[in-house]
Amino acid sequence: MLNKDCILCSDDQLLKLLQEDNRGAFDLIYKRYWEPLFIYVAKVVKDNDEAKDIVQEVFVSLWFRRMHLNDINSLRAYLFTAARYKGLTYIKDNISKNKYLESLKLFFDLECDSIAKQVEANELSLFVDSEIAKLPQKMRDVFILSRKEHLSHKLISEKLMISDKTVKKQINNVLKHFRLKLAEK
Repeated sequence: MLNKDCILCSDDQLLKLLQEDNRGAFDLIYKRYWEPLFIYVAKVVKDNDEAKDIVQEVFVSLWFRRMHLNDINSLRAYLFTAARYKGLTYIKDNISKNKYLESLKLFFDLECDSIAKQVEANELSLFVDSEIAKLPQKMRDVFILSRKEHLSHKLISEKLMISDKTVKKQINNVLKHFRLKLAEK
């Protein structure tokens, strides 16, 4: 532990004691630099909770590297550089994460939209099939040959032995019927 005089120790002295595995020196460095580092990082990342985590990581790293800090000329510069690096890494990761989340949201929005359209198409198909089943036989035959088998009016008239005009009229009547039913729905 440190004596009361060490509270006035310079950063160089505290660093030397830290390298000698002195827990009291670490505690004093922590007390001396936690708040300034927190303020610095909070300005950069704009999130107090994340800033606290980042500063905590800086001090954890300092403790684990305490035996290998021989090349440090300034403890203050080292801590602020480490904090800046970790803050920028957080921002970079957060930007990547946000881009990923935006991409994922867009994918799900498109997928949900696609699913909704598919559901609507299925409902419409069921509705049309139900309404076709309710049509009189001749009208149903004309509509199925026209819209589902894609035959021309001429081929339909030949196949069903009815006039071309009758085919057109039957198709128009079915389409009117569908418009009315859709308007009701």
